[in-house]
Amino acid sequence: MDNDFVDKYINLVRKIAHSFKNTGLEFEELVQEGLLGLCEAKDKYDETRGATFATFATHCIKNKILAFVMRERKQYIHHTEEMIPDNQPAPISTQRNENKALSLPDDMPEIEQKILNLYFVEKKTLVEIAKTLSISREKARQLKNKAMRRYKCMMGDG
Repeated sequence: MDNDFVDKYINLVRKIAHSFKNTGLEFEELVQEGLLGLCEAKDKYDETRGATFATFATHCIKNKILAFVMRERKQYIHHTEEMIPDNQPAPISTQRNENKALSLPDDMPEIEQKILNLYFVEKKTLVEIAKTLSISREKARQLKNKAMRRYKCMMGDG
């Protein structure tokens, strides 16, 4: 990719990467992933489809960064689970539930505890969680994200 092209769109990449700053990942790593998304956009852009390049590139950059964030979270969760000895409880669990459950703070709202348990322990998808709790998939996603942020703050990571 030529430097003029990168120079023209680097601010777009940085702006999008900045919107992911609260993920706990390094800003420069987010920018690098965004640049990969920009390369992908350059290769796949078709001006006959009616969108401007910047609009198409924004979509590709966001998707690339989001995929990176999700991969890193999965690695973090997997790595954390490997570090817990078999005879010790998981770091996230509710004391209320006797069977397999995450060890969550007591002052976390019950709905958020349920969602995290359904997602991480029972390995349910957001669609399945939504059906179980009779809420929309989007509401389940929002509550899961809120619960994760709350958990991080309560544990001193945020």
